[in-house]
Amino acid sequence: MTTPFTIIVASDRYGAASTDFDREHELLAQFDDIDVTLIAEPGGAEDHLIAIGQRADAILLSTREAVTRRVCEHIPGVKVIARYGVGLDNVDLDAATHHGIVVTHYPQYCTSEVADHAVAMLLTLNRRIVELNDDLRAGAWSSGARRATGILRGPLPAMSSITVGLIGFGRIGQAVVARLKPFGSRILAADPFVDPETIRQAGAEAVALEDLIAQSDMISLHCPLNPETRGLLGPAQFASLKPDVAIVNTCRGPVIDEAALIEFLGAHPMARAALDVTEVEPLVAESLLYQLPNVILTPHSAYYSEQSVRTVRDQTFLSAVAVLRDRRPPTVANPEVLQRVSLLG
Repeated sequence: MTTPFTIIVASDRYGAASTDFDREHELLAQFDDIDVTLIAEPGGAEDHLIAIGQRADAILLSTREAVTRRVCEHIPGVKVIARYGVGLDNVDLDAATHHGIVVTHYPQYCTSEVADHAVAMLLTLNRRIVELNDDLRAGAWSSGARRATGILRGPLPAMSSITVGLIGFGRIGQAVVARLKPFGSRILAADPFVDPETIRQAGAEAVALEDLIAQSDMISLHCPLNPETRGLLGPAQFASLKPDVAIVNTCRGPVIDEAALIEFLGAHPMARAALDVTEVEPLVAESLLYQLPNVILTPHSAYYSEQSVRTVRDQTFLSAVAVLRDRRPPTVANPEVLQRVSLLG
């Protein structure tokens, strides 16, 4: 006898109206003890999540759907909330635990892709690729500037001569170090939750955040968004940065105080930034970031490859199914919930 369950996909990425769930049904074929109804109902508002929570045993969501304490209080039938991806800043883990809801995510998601994107941005800024492309298209080469030195907007140091600072040294930060080491840069890392010896063995120097900020020629951010890291780079930190620093952000937009960043870049034209994430997404058309010539923007795409999207879709779904079958998924984001919920190992 099979047990019936309803899984609702609230993510607009994986639960769009056109989603056929063919892949999910393929995965379900290996389980003969459950009967799953799959429903796509994208939407991130509290009331919407509460409404679908009346019919769901599991909710699958992405970044935009916020599971607040109020949501957790009003979805008594939901056994598991599965997050497509790594970050959990949109889920109130304490509230989920209190109400016996297992929260899963996929920490291994897009590690290589984000590391590749971050290093691509670092190299693009260092080699001034976008500037040179724009200036050549505007006629800088054909108008008589025959040498690169006559076109460059600023200095172009060798990667082996610069100091790169990494804020956050989890999976992605460590993957960035592995990619940067062949270039010979001095690499600093600030992460209070990682043992300095681990950082050293990976090929970087463990330093305090304030020392990283003061010494780095380029900075790449790889920390999670939480109350401690929100606005981590704010006015006080920008005051200590080198005037020609280059900043790359592929983690979460609110880790940087955007108003302070814009003011800093406006006052220091030799400084530059490459941002895959911003405080508000999509970035509004009126944002001053579009107008600053020393900013490169990508549309929160660092996570993406066809392979990474397939993998996270599969693993997120299988984690939710595991909980519905009273099995422990590979990752439980709120392990304290296991004191309330009994899952087989």
